[in-house]
Amino acid sequence: MLTKDDLQAIQDMISTSQSQLVAYIESAVTPKFNLLADGQKNLLETLAPKSRVEALEEDVNLLKTMIRMQNEKIAELQKKIS
Repeated sequence: MLTKDDLQAIQDMISTSQSQLVAYIESAVTPKFNLLADGQKNLLETLAPKSRVEALEEDVNLLKTMIRMQNEKIAELQKKIS
């Protein structure tokens, strides 16, 4: 069976390990998460809003339709000329 001294020694080792782990997280892990957060913030700032992208998609679809119609009219006119 463990004595009080043994239990205290174990508690001291756990406390030391815990302190080392916290120090490691603060010095190595947290800065990396901060860099990731900064990068994500920059991406979010530069991305176009979804509503703007949707509006542009609608405009592009309209332009494609108009070009298709114009091409058909041109083809019809070319047939009439030939």
